[in-house]
Amino acid sequence: MSITIRPAVEADQPTIVALVRQARINPRNLHWSRFLVVEDSGKIVGMRQVKVHKGGTREVASGFVRPEYRRQGLSAQLMNEILARESGPLYLLCDKKWSPYYEQFGFRHVAIADLPADFRREYRIARTITGLMSLFSSRKVHVISMKREGWEGGRGVNELSNSTI
Repeated sequence: MSITIRPAVEADQPTIVALVRQARINPRNLHWSRFLVVEDSGKIVGMRQVKVHKGGTREVASGFVRPEYRRQGLSAQLMNEILARESGPLYLLCDKKWSPYYEQFGFRHVAIADLPADFRREYRIARTITGLMSLFSSRKVHVISMKREGWEGGRGVNELSNSTI
């Protein structure tokens, strides 16, 4: 296994969209330029992005690793690579059951009233969609918002080249 994390390129867009569909995660605002991908011998096996909302709020989103590559730390490596590139505050939305996972990266639950307006809108959309989905599924999702405070010293989104694991 030869694992590499790299910024996505335009040719990765169809694979990113296919993985989002496979993961059944939010298909809105998918643009290859915001993604990091993890490859195994040239095959994309995972991804994560930082969405930038209208007011400038940055959201970690669209995290997915193919099932056959899970439990190898790839998701955490993607998250750490994103965090190394970002110095300002980051937000995310997740099912409450995943909050302990994100807490290890410094994310903390944040009240709706404390969310920036552009991200509060995303939170409300996510709650509405998952609420409707829960009506037709045995799987209940309780979406929460989390925030990681910024820090000085992030390397910047375009300052890193590929990293080999």
